[in-house]
Amino acid sequence: MGEFPLSASSGDTERGFAAFEGVELGLTPGVAPGTLLRQAREALGFALADVARHTRITVRNLEAIERGAYQDFHGRIYAVGFARSYARFVGIAEQPIAIAVRDAYAQAHPAQQAHHWA
Repeated sequence: MGEFPLSASSGDTERGFAAFEGVELGLTPGVAPGTLLRQAREALGFALADVARHTRITVRNLEAIERGAYQDFHGRIYAVGFARSYARFVGIAEQPIAIAVRDAYAQAHPAQQAHHWA
């Protein structure tokens, strides 16, 4: 695929984000965070393997995030942390993604006690 991030000092746009100029990349109500991440990844022309190589998150875990399969994670901290890293890579604000994943994880694991750090 394309080049990985250019340095901020180069004056060039990172990872082709110019394609998103004028487009708000916030969370759309009713759109799952994994769907938003997948759409951003595809719009940038990256394969899951590219994201995995850059973020050091396995393709299996990235696929689980895109599917919203939070039951595949051993803890909320992993689901939230991986989703934040994925969001950072594709240029989406991390905090709204983290909150949405945290909420979705809680729905998938209602009996599990939440910890304040995840």
